[in-house]
Amino acid sequence: MSLSLSALLEESKRLTTHLTSSEIPTVQRGLDLLESDSRKLVARTVRNGKALDPRAQSMLASSGVDTDELTENAASAALLSAFEMLLPICDANVESYLGQQQEQSIVNAIEKSQLTSLDDFDRNMSLHMSNMWEDTQRRLFEELGQYQAADGRPFDSMSMGDTAGFQQSGGAFGLLSEGDGIKCTQPRVERYAQVVRNLNEARVMSRPFGLLAGLEKATADSSAELKSKQIGQVWKLLEHYAAPASSGDASGDKRLVAGACEYLEKTFIEHVDSRIAQYPHDANVGGVPSVHRRIEGYLNILFTRLGRAPKYLEMFDNEAIWAHMFLLYRCGYQQELLAYALELEDIISDSDSGFVTHLKAFLDGSPSLRSGDVPAAAAAFDDPYKAALYRAVGRGNVPKRADAEAIQTTEDYMWISLVQIRDADKIGSNSSGGFLQGRDTMETLRASMLKHGPAHFDPSGNSPLLYFRVLLLCGLFESAIDYLLRVERFQVEAVHMAIALVYYELLWLPTLSAGSEPMAVAAGDSFSSYLVASDGGGVRGRFDFSRLIIHYARALPEAKADDAIGYLLLLTLPGDSSSPASGISAEQATVALARRRSLCEQAIMRVLYERQEYAHFLGDIQSDGTRKRGMLERFLPLLGITTNEQFSQTIIRRLADRSRDEGRLADTVLLYNLGERYNTVLNVLCKQLGEVLYQRSNGASTALVDSSAAAGLEDVEGVTRAVLAHYRQREHIARVLDDRAVSTCSKLLDIIDFTNCHERGAYEEALEIIESTGLLPLGANGDVSAATQHAEQVRALDDAITRNFSLILLTAMDTLSRLYAGLKESPFLDAVKQASMQQLRRKARGLMVFAGMIQFRMPSDTYAKLNRMDVFMN
Repeated sequence: MSLSLSALLEESKRLTTHLTSSEIPTVQRGLDLLESDSRKLVARTVRNGKALDPRAQSMLASSGVDTDELTENAASAALLSAFEMLLPICDANVESYLGQQQEQSIVNAIEKSQLTSLDDFDRNMSLHMSNMWEDTQRRLFEELGQYQAADGRPFDSMSMGDTAGFQQSGGAFGLLSEGDGIKCTQPRVERYAQVVRNLNEARVMSRPFGLLAGLEKATADSSAELKSKQIGQVWKLLEHYAAPASSGDASGDKRLVAGACEYLEKTFIEHVDSRIAQYPHDANVGGVPSVHRRIEGYLNILFTRLGRAPKYLEMFDNEAIWAHMFLLYRCGYQQELLAYALELEDIISDSDSGFVTHLKAFLDGSPSLRSGDVPAAAAAFDDPYKAALYRAVGRGNVPKRADAEAIQTTEDYMWISLVQIRDADKIGSNSSGGFLQGRDTMETLRASMLKHGPAHFDPSGNSPLLYFRVLLLCGLFESAIDYLLRVERFQVEAVHMAIALVYYELLWLPTLSAGSEPMAVAAGDSFSSYLVASDGGGVRGRFDFSRLIIHYARALPEAKADDAIGYLLLLTLPGDSSSPASGISAEQATVALARRRSLCEQAIMRVLYERQEYAHFLGDIQSDGTRKRGMLERFLPLLGITTNEQFSQTIIRRLADRSRDEGRLADTVLLYNLGERYNTVLNVLCKQLGEVLYQRSNGASTALVDSSAAAGLEDVEGVTRAVLAHYRQREHIARVLDDRAVSTCSKLLDIIDFTNCHERGAYEEALEIIESTGLLPLGANGDVSAATQHAEQVRALDDAITRNFSLILLTAMDTLSRLYAGLKESPFLDAVKQASMQQLRRKARGLMVFAGMIQFRMPSDTYAKLNRMDVFMN
């Protein structure tokens, strides 16, 4: 050391000189003085002083303190060496040093491993709690209707609480589940369910099915409940969309526009005819009117309602010729329009000399069509019907409001917009002024309709079907279904319209290609929206059809389990997989269909697991060994399942594994039996028997053993005996059984009989049963070689037996002890009884030797209990 203790002391004093106060005297105590005082204090502590004051001793004794023992313990403390200077020992033994370092390294490694294990545990526990909370949130949000992507997690990975999602619950369909709502909608729901059943039957048989006709009839039969005639018009519109697409139509929009225009034209014809039938006197069309007479009659009714024909109309011979031509085109009578125009060409030429030529080229689709310059007289557009016709056929530039009197209804507005889009390829490139006024594509029309929203078309909210039809006319099927689902009275119809659109490959579904993630909610962010954003970036989104069907199936009553399965089978519909407009390649379509089939399997298995009606859905084994087919087996081709082995592997065995993990014994046995996994049934039963025996031997209270464990034991025991008897009676099953599994089951049943006999006091019978099992060396009379042989055999036993070996040993020893005590307490001890007692002692001694040779771990008190009973007997 470079500094002495004295120098250190002086430096330490200088460090506190600025803190020293002149008023307080300084205590001068050196290190020597402190050491001396410390040794004196130790000496006074350890020397034998005088005895304690008797009064103190008496007080402590009254409080239960043993003063003598305390004095002895205090005197034994070696305090004299507490202040001895410890000097390092110089040791040059390198081997000892390395050994010490090795031990220290091992200790440090163990401590580090413990800390790492604790950190891993905390991290995994936090992750587990987070996952559980996310699952709880997901189920809660689904109940409330918030968007959740279709859950693609495997059925095997779901927690126990996940299956509760298929209990009857409102979800997004309050109409089906709230209060008395199910009573009033039950007939309607049943009508639609029957159509879905017929659809699935047709799909299995690969034959066409008139889905729209069936759904339209179900709606018509429910007209009294719906109290709306407009819903029938929707099915008629979908019928036009379901017509086969024209050849060469790659985009799909032409097909939609053509169908929408045809629908609007036919509905307007029906409107004309209904008005004529309503006011026949004003129409004055005669008996069998021609097309022109009907148009004239409709105009007569229209002008009669107004009081007279408006002055701004261009008339000829008391006939509004431009109104007549526009209504002919509005009804779709194109050839009649051309014939009428040619007939009155001289009259029309006075207003526009080039109109008839333009109209003929337009209707013929001539490439030489030119709008050209429209004469000033024709460009005045005082007649709104003339302006509307010019706009429809692309004749010149028509001011925005020039046709307002002719285009008065929403249907008229949609028609004139759609016909311009339909015929844009005829005249769009030749138009001199952009007559379409910015609505020259389906995409811009869709954007416009979405921008206006339902409030523009239905401000009062009394006619939700009007905006719904507008969206359908624009080809926004996904937005239309999502909108109608928010209208409670039409939710059931919205679901089945979505089914029809998917069946006819009109509804765009989310891309389910491998590795894709659920997409975000589309614009609007509705709490109950089923829309997801389109990956193409257009205004038309995609619809989460899978989630809709799962929610609807969940909302059905429990008595409608068959219908719930039927609706879930609709998840395997091809959807837009083969539609070029969907933008999905053939490879992506194949992957998407496979994913939907997998999702369908997951959903069906969750329904089956919740309802537990396995015999009805999956089939059952009859008493004669024949198998009864289940309801689901008829529809396996829809899931892509073609063989019984595939059905067993895909659905039955996974349900059985889940039931086994959740402790559903009866379901587990039934399902594994259906899957022809007979050895697995025996293994499950062995495990259950071993578990109940283990609970009996380690139960916390007698009440627990008597109630839950005993009840469980009785149930498992009965099932095991019945299963073994059934398997042994069936030769084709007995041939494939594992001898080890059968032996384990039989021995466990014998152990149960043994413990039952012991509990009711039948000790001799219990001893016979346990000896017959061959588990214990009770017949060797203490032979060490026999005990060694039995100890070697124990290693090959099933875990269901070995984990209960403590119970077996203690029960067997207690049986011997009680038999011995009974003989010993007998008043007459003859030679026979003496020999029996001697044999019992030898058995007990052999059992003790055997217990010492067992190589697996048993509870620590087992050997102590065995020793006490052995000492009692010997």
